[in-house]
Amino acid sequence: MEKEFVYKFNEGTLESETKLATNWDVGNCRRAVQYYIWKNRGKFLRPEQILCPVGYYETGTFITKNPNTFSFDTLHKGDIIYAEAIRNKRNEQVDKSELTFRSKDEYIISLHTALFTGEKHKEIWHATAVEGKSCFWTKEIFLQYYRPVAAKRV
Repeated sequence: MEKEFVYKFNEGTLESETKLATNWDVGNCRRAVQYYIWKNRGKFLRPEQILCPVGYYETGTFITKNPNTFSFDTLHKGDIIYAEAIRNKRNEQVDKSELTFRSKDEYIISLHTALFTGEKHKEIWHATAVEGKSCFWTKEIFLQYYRPVAAKRV
């Protein structure tokens, strides 16, 4: 079981491994990535290694970065998924596609991050405003709210 915490948009990555190891109870999708990699891989990623656009461009290795050919079948446990929001917490359609942003970097900054667990019926672990907390989702539920555009392995 991964850490349970309340979702807050502005509660991102933590500056040190010491702070990450404390008993915090709020965070966002970036902090979820930082925590997961630290807990499951024993690797502390500094904020700049996770925060986009730098984290997207420089941390890890792309498994895929073509949204048209994205496949969960190519992912391993712990891979980071980058995704566009397509529905909000009220289940209303939203358009967070690249064309709605002034620059590629603004688009990348807007992407949601999630972790692939590979576990049946709870393939995705992330923190999302949709549920207001960290949670496990099936691939099917994830795809109702997000469109994966890339995946990286750290």
